[in-house]
Amino acid sequence: MIALLRARRRLRRLAPERRALLDRILDRTRYGRRLGDRLLRADLGRTPAAFVRLCVACALGGATVAMLWLGPPAGMAGLVAGAAAPEIAMRRRIGSRSARVAAQLPEVLASLAAPIRAGASLPQAFDAAAEEAEEPMRDVLARTRRDLEAGVSLDEAITRFASRCAVPEGVLVGRAMRVARQAGGELARVLDEVAETLRERDRLARELRAATAQARASATVVAALPVVFLLFMSAGAGDQAHLLFGEPIGWLLLAVGGGLEGAGILWIRRLTAGVGGRAAERGIA
Repeated sequence: MIALLRARRRLRRLAPERRALLDRILDRTRYGRRLGDRLLRADLGRTPAAFVRLCVACALGGATVAMLWLGPPAGMAGLVAGAAAPEIAMRRRIGSRSARVAAQLPEVLASLAAPIRAGASLPQAFDAAAEEAEEPMRDVLARTRRDLEAGVSLDEAITRFASRCAVPEGVLVGRAMRVARQAGGELARVLDEVAETLRERDRLARELRAATAQARASATVVAALPVVFLLFMSAGAGDQAHLLFGEPIGWLLLAVGGGLEGAGILWIRRLTAGVGGRAAERGIA
């Protein structure tokens, strides 16, 4: 027992060094820097090293469960599914947060413009807007206010504000605020105009989603048909199901079919996103 306790103490002393080493390695790589940016956009409060360790743990857990439940051939599928689970969760978190930030930005800009129009300074405007805003913009505004209280310059605070928004609309707001300050323009009027531009962009995005709703629904149905057919075949045709799930040639066919299915889904999503991005750009212009 004493030896076990000593071993645990040694592991605890070594663990921070290993975590720091992994953090340093990821900081030097392009993947680590991009992962850090995405974690910031998701507002998860995790370091890249912690996220990588989570992916590894999920991959090992998925492989173990799949092997125990369906046998060794399913271990690879469980490994891939487990490794992809944190990535999928992070993407959904990024999408959800980005949508909420983009929806709240026009009202936040109106809350910033009102005190400035009444004669308040920009730090005071951030303070007033932070009290009225909802999450996640409340946290963004509160952190910007703390930066200003700590002595950070206005330009640097605006840059950090845009970075914490982590959406293209936030970059537009930051640029407009910096240009207005440097050119000596009326900041409240600029904020009102940017808020109106963002509302117009949101209106165009809603119209686009309504116009492409039928096409997206059709794509979802077409993508689900192979899976549904596979389930019905497994329930009613045991020989064919055994060939697919119990033989190497079946595993190959499932892998090829799954790859083609995934490529088709990604292609459709890319086409839809491309149309949405062009429409949003026209809205800003």
